[in-house]
Order: sequence, then C-alpha cells, then structure tokens
Amino acid sequence: PFVWHGSIRSPEIAEQAAYYGDGFFHNNIFWPTDHTRRMVQLYRRRYAYHGHGRPEQAIVGLGGQVFMRKNSQDAVREFRPYFDNAPVYGHGPSLEDFTEQTPLTVGSPQQVIERTLSFREIVGDYQRQLFLMDHAGLPLKTVLEQLDILGEEVVPVLRKEFAIGRPADVPDAPTHDSLRAAQEVSAA
Repeated sequence: PFVWHGSIRSPEIAEQAAYYGDGFFHNNIFWPTDHTRRMVQLYRRRYAYHGHGRPEQAIVGLGGQVFMRKNSQDAVREFRPYFDNAPVYGHGPSLEDFTEQTPLTVGSPQQVIERTLSFREIVGDYQRQLFLMDHAGLPLKTVLEQLDILGEEVVPVLRKEFAIGRPADVPDAPTHDSLRAAQEVSAA
C-alpha cells in the first residue's frame, strides 16, 4: 500500500515521509498558510535530497474545512453560531479572521472551488485534498447536505481544474489500482 505521513506541525514527520519517499499529508486546517508553505517546501526539498525525484514530483495532500450554501451570506449566517460556540474554534479569532488565516472556507460552492484551487499558489501542484465536513457540532442532516454539495458541485470542478496545467511529469497520487498495475509490470 501507499503510505501517507500526516502532520499538523512536526517537521520530523515531513522528514520521515521524504526519507522513505512516501506521501506527505499536511493537515493544515488550523495553521496559517505560511506554516503550510514551509512544511510542504521542507518535505519537497528533502524528498529530492533523498533521491526520490525532483521536489515537484513529491506526493502531497492537504486538509481543509468548508461550509457551503448556495450563496455566501446564507453560509456565513448559518455557520457562525456553530463556529462561535465550537470547542475548537469558538471564543478565539472571529470567523472572518479565522477564514482569512486558515483554509476554512465558508461560502458558496464557487468560493470553495476558487479558494481550494488557490492552495496550489501556496504549495505547488498537489495530489490529494481532504475536507473536514462534520466540524463545529453541525447536525448530521447539515453534514449530509454539505457532502451532497461537495460531491455534486465542488469535486467534479476541482478534479477538472487541478488537471489543467499540471505538468506531465508531476505524478497523480498512487491508487490501489495503479500500484497493482505497477507491480504486475515489474513482475513481468
């Protein structure tokens, strides 16, 4: 299986992933983008140093969290009470400050798409995007609505847009099928 090393703040995990030539998942959901940039750059540099390929060929995944409604005003209005009272978010920075400083995106599906695509400006091309959906005490019904919006309106556009402009030598993240196919080729 393909191995991902996940970290929020530990450069040692980025080094470990680079050493073994494994994927690095930076769960940047609570960190400023500058921290995310530094962690991914460290991993990419060390990946190349350890002889696994060029920095841009390293396999990177990012975390993020979203809350969506058809228009941004409804999304902010509905999510704010959850944000303000959540054990993780609440009683700290305002929703506006938190969304400015971290990947939390509260808005329309189009805003989520644009914001997620902008992460490439921070870390370069990357292969996996995970979204935290059931955060801040959201009711199950709301989480399921969020998953529907994500699957129907956001993910198809992200897949298409991330493929545009990706250099041919930047690999896709390994899947079970691609690893099996490579194993069969090497066995032949």
